[in-house]
Amino acid sequence: MRTRPLAELSSRELRPLLQEEAELWRTELLWDFTEVSSAVAGGLDRGTLGGLVLQDAWRPIAYCYSMPESGRTIVGSLFASAEFRGRGLEEDLLEAVLTQALDQPENDRVECQTLFSTAQQSETRFARSGFRSRGRHYLLRSLEEPIPVPRALSRLRPLRRDEIPSAAQLIFESHLGSLDAALNLTYASPDHCRHFVETVVLRSGCGRFDPAASFVIDGRGGPEGVIVASRLSRTNGHICQVSVRPPAQGQGLGEALLLASLQAFRRQGLAVASLSVTVGNEIAYRIYERLGFRLRKAFAAHAWVRPPARIELPA
Repeated sequence: MRTRPLAELSSRELRPLLQEEAELWRTELLWDFTEVSSAVAGGLDRGTLGGLVLQDAWRPIAYCYSMPESGRTIVGSLFASAEFRGRGLEEDLLEAVLTQALDQPENDRVECQTLFSTAQQSETRFARSGFRSRGRHYLLRSLEEPIPVPRALSRLRPLRRDEIPSAAQLIFESHLGSLDAALNLTYASPDHCRHFVETVVLRSGCGRFDPAASFVIDGRGGPEGVIVASRLSRTNGHICQVSVRPPAQGQGLGEALLLASLQAFRRQGLAVASLSVTVGNEIAYRIYERLGFRLRKAFAAHAWVRPPARIELPA
């Protein structure tokens, strides 16, 4: 076996591995991964992806990519073909990609979320490289189960595309001082939040945006809560983001937004709803469990900043 820079491959050479990966996540996560696979293939052909691939004789059997995004480098999918899993190959490949990313002087921040990873023991490799990490869970809920009618129904209305700036500001304010903001640059500023919302809504950054399941709750001074939803597949509706402005938290608005989206997913004939949550976010986690969401896959969020800067994680 030999390791090669991912940039040396064409999308045609990697296509069989990408197809196998898409089938795994479709089965395991109910996530249509073809758009992500197409984006990886496009990045290969444009030469914009970093990362490495492991080859057995003539064929790629594992890969891990990285890419610059919004002032950081994101380490993306870590995938090995089924017959090569469980041998530590993915972990070794990950460590090499992390070393590659951290050695580039222009990289002051590197992040990775391991939802799309077949590695069984990657945590020690992140710790060895100086990353701060916290567990996250990917949750699913059957839409065949009863869905209560949301409270504050009269204050709910659809999220409009022209409200991206105000939605981003609300999301930013709701994450101030949070664990998620410490680990994910997405929540570090209003501009980063706006880029995130624009990516989800305008560029299908997390499945395809679902306007019928995305809502705002209005208050006396303007929007107090927002939920952004998408479709990950023909059967799976996804909660990309639910946020409530801090002064309005604790009033059941987040739960009302979630219930409205679940009802909208059901009206559209979807079978399940999904979302991801940081395990340390206990208040949100309890709400999701009460509403019927259950663990599908455990993963983690990892972040590194170049010393002397430090990532301070709230207790």
